[in-house]
Amino acid sequence: MKIEGKILIITVLCLLVTIIFAGGGHGTYIPAKIIFPFTMILVNLNNEISVVGFIIAIIQIPFYGAILANKPKWKYFLFGIHFLAISLCFYFNNNSF
Repeated sequence: MKIEGKILIITVLCLLVTIIFAGGGHGTYIPAKIIFPFTMILVNLNNEISVVGFIIAIIQIPFYGAILANKPKWKYFLFGIHFLAISLCFYFNNNSF
């Protein structure tokens, strides 16, 4: 299986995990904040999950894969940016998400 296929599978599994844990709005958004922090930052600003946020979530993991495949030395930088985004998600928490 090529790298693209593996990244597609990882993306779909991550989306499923976050959707299952969210439970149609009655569950928890903690996995979504950890896996897809950029989408959840947008959600905190708009107070809703929009199409733009969903698109960002879909392209985030393939984007990470492309960066790691082409620039493997950037893995710590990428981890740092992701961790910073997670921190912002939990710092700017709202009551809905």
